[in-house]
Order: sequence, then C-alpha cells, then structure tokens
Amino acid sequence: MTMKIIELLEREYLNRYRKRELLILRAILLYYRDPNFRVVVLIQYASKGKNLRLRQFCCKKLSVKYGVFTSKDAIIGRNLKVEHFNGLVIGSGAIIGDNCTLYQQVTIGQKDNKYPIIGNNVVVYAGAKVLGHIKVGNNAIIGANAVIIDDVPEYGIAVGVPARVINNKGE
Repeated sequence: MTMKIIELLEREYLNRYRKRELLILRAILLYYRDPNFRVVVLIQYASKGKNLRLRQFCCKKLSVKYGVFTSKDAIIGRNLKVEHFNGLVIGSGAIIGDNCTLYQQVTIGQKDNKYPIIGNNVVVYAGAKVLGHIKVGNNAIIGANAVIIDDVPEYGIAVGVPARVINNKGE
C-alpha cells in the first residue's frame, strides 16, 4: 500500500485527536510542533510512501536527526504510536501490525537473517528487544528490557532475559 504524504498527515492526526475541523492545517502544525508525531509520520512514509527516493530520505532523516533506525522495507501497520523515539530500531524484514505502541530503545531486529512478526495492538515497553523469526500475538505486552527470542501468544505478557510469558488471557 502506498500513500501520499497529505493522506498520511491527516490519518495520523485523526488517530491522535479525532478533530475534523481545520484538519490538514492542524496536522501540518502538529508535524512541526511535536517531534513524536513527526517521527511517526516519517516512519509511516518510509514504509508506505510512493516515491522510493523520498522513502530513503525519510529513513536517513530518521537516523541522522532522531536516532531512529528503520528500513524502507519494513512493513508497518496503521496507527503506530511512538511514545519516545530515542534509539528505536526497526529492521528491514520486520512486520508490525496495526495500533502498536513502541517506547524508547526498542529493537525489532534479525536473528539468523529472519525478522519478527508483531501482531495488532501490541505494546513494547522501553529497552525491549524482539529478535528473529518469531511471532508476537495480538494484544500482547512486552515488558521493559525483555529479550524476546520465542513466540508470545495472543494476550501474553512477556518479561525477562530471555523473556518468558507470565500471563495469558484465560489463565
């Protein structure tokens, strides 16, 4: 799916504020005032934009200016929320579902040239590492500084190094 930058600004603004009046003007102002919003827009455009060179430029700008390393080849769902963007790493083969929240120093990266798949509505807290060919189920929570190297089920809460699931819906 490719998208235009104006559509992306409007969508990300509506995800945060749900106010439709003066939508595009408010979205543009927020882009310039809020660095977290700016980072989300750049990540989303790098993932879904129409222009390959502009996507590469977004990746470079994220890296140099914000310390966020992402790839134009990562697949990132709608409504990504980045609470604190410092040190965020999203690898080239990573797949992130809709409505996910990422905190600072999170790494979603490779192990043995394979990348994780993160489901919808997942929260990944500060410092967590999600590595390799694993699946994090929908509505899961990854605790701060956890190292995820095995699958996490839907509604699972994973903590520790290496991470273990401490709670699952229905238990």
